[in-house]
Amino acid sequence: MDASTTIARRPRLSVGKRCVFAVVPVIVLLMLVEFAVRCFVSESTVAKRFEQIEQIIVFLGNEPGQSLFDPDPACFWRLKPNVVAPVERGNWWGGVMSNSQRMRSREVSVSEVRDRLRVLCMGDSTTFAFGVDFADAWPNQLQEMLDQESVPRRLGLRPDQTNVGSQTARDGVPSCVEVLNAGIPGHTSYQGRERLAADLAKWHPHLTVITFGNNDGWRWDGLADKDHALPAANPATAWLDHSRTLSWLRSSRMQSARQQATQDESRWAEQATWNYFDPNTNWTPRVSLDDFADNLHAMIDQCRQHDSEVVIIVWPDQRQLLNQPTWRLPYQAATRQVAGETGVACVDLVPPFESSGRWGVDRFLPRDVIHVDRAGNRLVAEAIAPHVRRLSISKPRLAAPLAD
Repeated sequence: MDASTTIARRPRLSVGKRCVFAVVPVIVLLMLVEFAVRCFVSESTVAKRFEQIEQIIVFLGNEPGQSLFDPDPACFWRLKPNVVAPVERGNWWGGVMSNSQRMRSREVSVSEVRDRLRVLCMGDSTTFAFGVDFADAWPNQLQEMLDQESVPRRLGLRPDQTNVGSQTARDGVPSCVEVLNAGIPGHTSYQGRERLAADLAKWHPHLTVITFGNNDGWRWDGLADKDHALPAANPATAWLDHSRTLSWLRSSRMQSARQQATQDESRWAEQATWNYFDPNTNWTPRVSLDDFADNLHAMIDQCRQHDSEVVIIVWPDQRQLLNQPTWRLPYQAATRQVAGETGVACVDLVPPFESSGRWGVDRFLPRDVIHVDRAGNRLVAEAIAPHVRRLSISKPRLAAPLAD
C-alpha cells in the first residue's frame, strides 16, 4: 500500500488514562453539587432525636425554653448541669433535676474512690425518678438508707444508734457508700450503651445497676435510634462525615420516615406520647427486641471490663398488674433471659408490686403506667440495698460491712 494513502491511526489511550477521563467529570460534578448544597442548605449540628425529646417534654408540661437537656453527639441528649426547676402545681419537672455532674444526686467528687463503695445507677426516667422530689428518687433513698447504716459504723456507734447516720453524713462524716443517679429521662438501652463506657471510666463504680426497656419499644417515627445516630468514626470514611450533601440526604431520609409515621407534623409530639401507652404499629420501635438484648449484653461486658459488678432491674408496668396487655412484657422477658445467660443479679420488681395488690397498682403516678411515687421508689431502694450490703461484706477494705 502506498504511504500517501495510508490512514493515520490515532494512538489508543491506556486503560488508566481512560479511567481518569471518566472519573474527573464525576468528581467535578460532585464538587459542584457539594458547593451548591453548602450555599443553600444550613448544616444541622443537633440530632433529630434531641429535637423530638424537646417537643415531648414541652407537650408533657415543661415550659418552652426551659430545657432540661443538652444535645449529645453520642447519645442524643444528656441532662444539663445544675438544673433546679420551679416547683409548680401540676408540673412533674420541678425541684432539683441535676447537680454539677449532670446527675440527679447530691454533689460528688470525680476523684478516685479509695475507702468507700460507689454504686452507679444507669437507666431512664424510672431511675431518674420522674414525677417525685429529689429526695424521693430511689437512688437517693438508697443513699439515705445506706448512710443510716454506714456512718454510725465509721463513728464506732452501736446498731441501735443508727438514727444519727443521716445527720452526721450531712455534717461531714463521709458515708461508706456513694450512690450516683445517672438516670436520664427518655433514654433507651441504645443510649445507655453509648454513654456507659465513659461513665465507667470516669466514676469507677464497684456496682452498676442497669434499668432499661421502658422506652426501647416506644415508637417515635419510622426509624430506630441506631438509624438516627451519627455515623461512627471510621478512618477510612471519616472524610464523608464532612459532606453537607450526604448530611442533607440523610436528613431528608429521616424526615421522610417521620412523615410516613404521621401526616400531621403539628400533632407529632401528641401522637408519639400516646405511643408510650398504645403503640402505632406503623411506627418503628426505638430499639428492637434483638438489639435490646445485644445492648444489655454489651453493657454487662463493659462493666466487667471495668471490674464493676452488675445488677439489672426488671421494671413493672401498671397494666400488667391489672392483667392488661402491654408492649413491655417482651422486653422484661429479654432482661430476665440476659441475666440468666450472663449470670448477673436480676432484681425483678414485678412480683413485689403484683403481690402488693391494690397498693402496688396505686403506687404509679396519675395517668402513668411506669413512674411510681415515693413509696414505690422506696420499694425499689429496699430491693437493691441487699446487693450493696453483700458487696460491702466482700470488700471490707472499701467499706465497713453494712447490716444485712
